[in-house]
Amino acid sequence: MKKLTLIFCAVLFTSGITFAQQKKSVKKTKVVAKTVQAPEAVKSSFDQNFAGTTAAKWTKTSAGHWTASFQKDNINTIAEYDADGKWIATRSAYDAQTLPESVSGTLKTKYPAATIKDGWKIERSDVASYYKINIQDNGTEKAVLLNEAGTITE
Repeated sequence: MKKLTLIFCAVLFTSGITFAQQKKSVKKTKVVAKTVQAPEAVKSSFDQNFAGTTAAKWTKTSAGHWTASFQKDNINTIAEYDADGKWIATRSAYDAQTLPESVSGTLKTKYPAATIKDGWKIERSDVASYYKINIQDNGTEKAVLLNEAGTITE
């Protein structure tokens, strides 16, 4: 009888270990991002600066600023505002084909062997607007800063 009880306990112990090691199925849930709405002061300021833009997607940065992503003249643009609606900056994405002629002409003159990867027009409230263009020149990655007239301001 003792042997039978010992065998029974051993079977229970090993089956408990076996079932404990089985992987449990995890249900996958779809995470849906909530639509973020900017405060009225921010929206009002945005509407004054970018009248007619209706498809703006709003996000809030870790610094507490509000950014609106939208298309302006078929160019991806991001406008940034503080919580009170004061305009901070605007960044517009450009590729080699959409850069202004003054900027692309200067780059072709100064860096004839370079290829333009991408660029941004950056407008800020505290400095004059400028372009930041990323190029590849002789295997080297460079960021070139140019003003509106196309003058390099490195």
